[in-house]
Amino acid sequence: MAMLPSRTVLLAGGPASLSRFRGALVASVLGDCVGGEFEGAEEVPMDRVLQHLNGLDDESRGDGILQYSDDTAMTRCVVQSLLTRAGFDERDMAGRFAVEYSQSPGRGYGGGVIHVLRKLASPNLSDVFQPARAQFSGRGSFGNGGAMRAAPFALAFSKLVDIKRYSRLGAMLTHSCSLGYNGAVLQALAVHLSLHGALEQPDDFVRKLLLEMEEVEGEDVARSDARVLNEPEFPFCKRLHKVQDLMERNNVSIEEVISELGNGIAALHSVPTAIFCVLHCLEPREGLPEHYGGLERTMAYSLALGGDTDTIACMAGAIAGAHYGIDAIPQIWQRCCEGAEVADINAERLHTLYHQALTKGDSGTDSQPHSHSSTQPSN
Repeated sequence: MAMLPSRTVLLAGGPASLSRFRGALVASVLGDCVGGEFEGAEEVPMDRVLQHLNGLDDESRGDGILQYSDDTAMTRCVVQSLLTRAGFDERDMAGRFAVEYSQSPGRGYGGGVIHVLRKLASPNLSDVFQPARAQFSGRGSFGNGGAMRAAPFALAFSKLVDIKRYSRLGAMLTHSCSLGYNGAVLQALAVHLSLHGALEQPDDFVRKLLLEMEEVEGEDVARSDARVLNEPEFPFCKRLHKVQDLMERNNVSIEEVISELGNGIAALHSVPTAIFCVLHCLEPREGLPEHYGGLERTMAYSLALGGDTDTIACMAGAIAGAHYGIDAIPQIWQRCCEGAEVADINAERLHTLYHQALTKGDSGTDSQPHSHSSTQPSN
């Protein structure tokens, strides 16, 4: 099991403040819940999106609650495992995934991951990474299921090396193709940088992501997977360069964003898209209400892209929430979303654990992280 590493304590109210922790987890749930309305739609006019979001403020709608999907269900498993084990424990996390699915299978899980979760439930399973490795004739999944639940790793670990390592391992429990688990690494890195104020300088934010992902995608396995799947070398870096190009254009249509970045269930076609949504909505945009803040703009824009709206909005919400903090999320939106209150409580618990580890480090106690397993899983 990996213990939480140490780092210099940061002042409350600034980077890594409780507000940012709460914003990240609650906005992730928000994106999942509000995004379900348009999941799979090819075209979502912005007026329909705004009608949907404005309807959350309508007191006449009654006590209707927007339900969360597998995105939030599995994220909660990650959080509970990290909190319970005070670090990463793959057997504990895998077990929680299996139990959560068995107790609530109607959350919209994909067919591929269902097979993995059923195998993870076996008491005789010795290698919890094996079911994911066996998928798709041994090629593994490159979907965004690992990325959608990656945000908690940025809230549990302070060092980039740990965030990259454990977000990757956490994703590999269900997605063993590098184009799947590296998407989770990118998402966790984006939340981490946002949590620490990097979005104040958007160009630097993207450059830092590129720097980290160049190292991540430079591994032989990643380059081999890219070739097998007919993708360019360093596929996520390639997408991040496209994000940079889109940021430099004065007018970018939604059609261009979908064409250049994608809006599908593959991690490659959704994680960079979520990052762009956040960056694009840092400033007011034509077609979005003037009274909307950055997080509200991010949510609306994510939904207007169509496709895998719940997951893209979930990931964009985590990044944006880590930047803007909890006060940027309208109270009425929070009240309409199943699981928002639990996410808020979990964020506070993670924040406490995180800063306890930092304080111990300042007093000279520096735990070296180590995985529960003795070896890294093979691909």
